[in-house]
Amino acid sequence: MLGCVESEEGSPDGIDDRGIDGKADGSQLSECETAQILELLNGGITVADLDRAGVHARAAKELVAHRDGADARFGTDDDDKFDTIDEVDEVAYVGRTAFTQLATAVAARCAPDPYTDARDVTKPVIMFAPGTPAPTAYAYPEGGAFSLGGTEFWQKWSGGHNPTYSFGEGTDLGRLCMQASAIRFEEIMKDPPADLVKLDADTNWSGSFFNWNDDFSDASAWGSPSNARLWAWRTSLIKWISQTGKDGSCRLPTRELVERAAKTCLDTATRNGNGEIQGCQAQ
Repeated sequence: MLGCVESEEGSPDGIDDRGIDGKADGSQLSECETAQILELLNGGITVADLDRAGVHARAAKELVAHRDGADARFGTDDDDKFDTIDEVDEVAYVGRTAFTQLATAVAARCAPDPYTDARDVTKPVIMFAPGTPAPTAYAYPEGGAFSLGGTEFWQKWSGGHNPTYSFGEGTDLGRLCMQASAIRFEEIMKDPPADLVKLDADTNWSGSFFNWNDDFSDASAWGSPSNARLWAWRTSLIKWISQTGKDGSCRLPTRELVERAAKTCLDTATRNGNGEIQGCQAQ
């Protein structure tokens, strides 16, 4: 088995070392890691960038030199970009250590997406695995003609915030669910239901939602989650309400729920006769 003996240049990989017996072996990299390492190296990354990413100096220099060609400039005709992971493995001073460092450098790109199920607009309940990192900042969704503003937590236990409009004061599970709810909103509004478009056009509502989360994640919470819902708090604003459970569950509005809410609110506007929809809701 090839070792990682210090070379004369001080590299942890020798000049002819290969990564075929460890993490560096292309067959032992995941498909995502392989693709992302190639994308990283072929995207114009510099020696300094690779150094900051944790790749040892000798490997970084050789990898960039191989890619940039004889003129030592990226983006010119003599560039020799990496076509396969084996081509990377053939570069001098790129052995097990360099490949492990490259895999670490792209690890975040290949981490599982905790919001995959949130993008499925048919799922009323999604789950977050224990230990899933919670976002520290809220990412507002794109909604086209519709908007989802703000954040509003209702923490259903003694001493909980009722409410707080600060995303940072949410629990880890609450913040995960609220961000998932924003992602669900964005997915639905890529192709908004026809009745929602009609509601925006034919009533006094102007397409505004507000992100609300009922958080039952604390051990002392009163009760437990039931269903996501939509509620016209005012004609001008519909609350987009998700619910968080202590088991990592997150109840989200579905496309079907949005369709039902839109129909209900259209009926409310018709009954009122003046375009007002305050109080209409669906769950």
